[in-house]
Order: sequence, then structure tokens, then C-alpha cells
Amino acid sequence: MRIAIDATAACTPRPTGIGRYTAQLARALDDIGSTISLGTRCSHLHRHRHRLRIPTIRSFWIQEPWWPAWARPDVVHVTDSRVPRWRSARVATLHDVVHLLPEKKRDFYISTRQFRDKKLAAYQSLASQCHRIIAVSETTRRDFLEGVDCDPNKVVVVHHGIDPVFRPIPPVEAAPILAARKIPEGAIIYVGDLSHRKNIPGLIEGFLAADLGEIPLVIAGEPSFGGDELLSLIEREGQGRVHLVGWHGDDVLPALYSSARALLYPTHYEGFGMPVLEAMACDTPVVISNTGAAPEIAGEMAEKCDPDDPASISAALHRALGHEQKEKELARKHAETFDWQACARETVDVYQQAIEVAGGAN
Repeated sequence: MRIAIDATAACTPRPTGIGRYTAQLARALDDIGSTISLGTRCSHLHRHRHRLRIPTIRSFWIQEPWWPAWARPDVVHVTDSRVPRWRSARVATLHDVVHLLPEKKRDFYISTRQFRDKKLAAYQSLASQCHRIIAVSETTRRDFLEGVDCDPNKVVVVHHGIDPVFRPIPPVEAAPILAARKIPEGAIIYVGDLSHRKNIPGLIEGFLAADLGEIPLVIAGEPSFGGDELLSLIEREGQGRVHLVGWHGDDVLPALYSSARALLYPTHYEGFGMPVLEAMACDTPVVISNTGAAPEIAGEMAEKCDPDDPASISAALHRALGHEQKEKELARKHAETFDWQACARETVDVYQQAIEVAGGAN
């Protein structure tokens, strides 16, 4: 099976969820012996230094709507919810569908109206033009099928894996990593974008309501939609206890998680929620909201809260801080069940389904 992956989402100096998914999936597919090539759209030519490169995998540039004549794959996979344009079997990954949520469930700003309309059109294109769609959680699959006219048989759930780099780091190893970047140890942490969808105001209110004395809140991420407003909020309401440390990669995150007292993650909506498993894998207690895919991914291993209620967030944080080592170990074992090679094998099964459907349609 010849597989072409549009890996444009990983062409960035600071990869977050989709970019990290793309890179980890490609490596895992290579590890299990798949024949793949990695494409990057020419729209990202200015970022050529940050292309995803894996020594054993061929790379190429994509000039839409034309793709290289030499590349005639059996299946083409786009990892950022775009519609592949080759005449091969077509697969796309759907990471979240927050723009499909009814207005009553989406009382927070997530994008401009123009961007939302563009996303809604893209979702319908996926439904009509892809032979298979990978949803990263049952929640994402359900919300997609509720909001888009699509054959349910097209949409297959394949969970992410977790990189082995996420493991408990001893304090003697974690301390110098954090100190070099002036990141406080023993903090409550949040890892992710600064956007309204991530409920940063509720995060701060819940943290302050917990009244944890001198324990700081560390926010590791960069501003996204609405970020300037949120930065002003942090400066105004953070009481000097909120530390913005910016984006950090896998060379820092394991130490950050391992040093933290808890991950506070009361977001409004997640399609998956990678930081939840990463924190668990590092023996860090986790607080999540009771909405979106986070409860599905965390199972019973995280403390749940109402993201719109600071008192609920505070109570969940106090419960998390009371976790004993046995509870942390159970959560770590749960996180370890999410395996990238298993994800790759299940993804290959989806490719095969797409090829069979595409062959029957021709």
C-alpha cells in the first residue's frame, strides 16, 4: 500500500495538537513498515526549514490543485481536515468540530464568523468527497454526524497515542530544565493555546477560588483567537500569581508536567485533549471539564468540573491535589494504553477501507 500524507500541519516551528499528531502518526506508520511519503503545501514554502522530515521517508512539495506526477499513491491522507485532491482513495482526519456546536452550547467566542462559515463548508466537503474520515474520539464523531449530513459508515474513530517521552521525571532532572527557562516548580499548570475556547477566564477564576497560597499557576502556550484580550485579563486579574511561559516542546514538557502539582484543564470543548494523557503519563493529577471529549479520554482517572463554575473548578482542583501515588499510577497506566503504533495499525485499516470503497466507486 502506497500512502501519501499531506503533512503541512507539522510545518511549523512550534507544533501543537494537529502538527504533533501528524508527526507522531507518520513516525509510527514508518515504524510498522508502511510505505509512505510526506507532502507539504507550497503555501508553507517560507517555512521550509520546519518541514516534517523523517530520514527513511520521501518528502515532496504540493502545489494545489496539482500534485507531483510521480506520486501515484493508493491512498492520500490529509491530517488537518482538508479534502485531499488526488484521484486516489481519500482520507482526512477530523480533530474537533467545535464550530458545529449549537449556539446554546457555544456561548464563547472561538473565531470570526467568516472563519466559522469556512469550517462548516469544509466539514460538508469532507462528508461528500472523502472515502473515509478519521475522528480522533467518539465525541468528535458524534458531534460531526449530528451537525453534518454524512454516511455514518464513513467516520471511523482512531484515538491518538502518547509518546514515551512523557514519563515521570525525577526532581533532580526536572529542576534544571525549568530553572533554565525561569519556570516555577511545584505549580498548577495549564498547557495549550490561549483562546476563549480554552476557557482561560474560568481557569484563572477557578485557580484563584482554590486559594492555594503561594502556589503559582503556570500557563504554557501562546495566544490564539482572542489572545490579546486574554493577556490583558491575566495581567489585570492574575494577582501576580499567574506566570506565562510561552510554548514549549517535548524537551521541556515532561519536566513541566512532572514538577507540577496538577494540570488544570477546564476547557469548554476538546476533540481529544493531548495534555490530559501527557500529564497522566508523568504522574500528574488532572482536572478536566465535564464537556467535550476530555471525559472520554480521561475515563475515571481525572477530576471533573463544570467549566462555567469557579467553585466547581476549585473543588475539583482540591480533589486532584489530594491524589495519592496509587491513584497517579493508575492514571499513568491508563495513559499508556494509548499507543501510537496501535493508532498507526488502526489507521492502516482505515486506509484499506477507503481503497476498497474508492475501487468500488470507479
